[in-house]
Amino acid sequence: MVRSNPAKELMKLVDELQAERAQHAAAIEEIDRTFASLGITASSSAPKPGKKRGRPAGSKNKTTKSAGGDQSRKRGSFGKTGEETVIEFVKANANCTTADVNNYWKAEGRKGSADNALTKLVKEKKIKRKNIPGQRGSQFKA
Repeated sequence: MVRSNPAKELMKLVDELQAERAQHAAAIEEIDRTFASLGITASSSAPKPGKKRGRPAGSKNKTTKSAGGDQSRKRGSFGKTGEETVIEFVKANANCTTADVNNYWKAEGRKGSADNALTKLVKEKKIKRKNIPGQRGSQFKA
């Protein structure tokens, strides 16, 4: 009975796998060149060789999804804070509704809604909230 050396078998298998991997990498490069010549960007869910897996460096634990798919959400830059904007709008429009404030918020080009700013301002007693009977939302006044 002849016993084979497990270390040699393992090294042989590793060599075969590395050769197969090199063939696949060459095929992927050829596909990428073909896509590039056609003006197509290849989207791959598989990690590229040598790249770390997981979250990109500097990224936070975000769960937001954008309508564009893989586009990341960017913070806006405005002359006034969101809270300042809401207070000014409520002072100028007594008894405005949540929908009115949110529409103004969107018209300024801000993302999301003004709901968090409204809640914070009510808690800080900078504006007053009054429920609208039989309807969703509230009315606000300074």
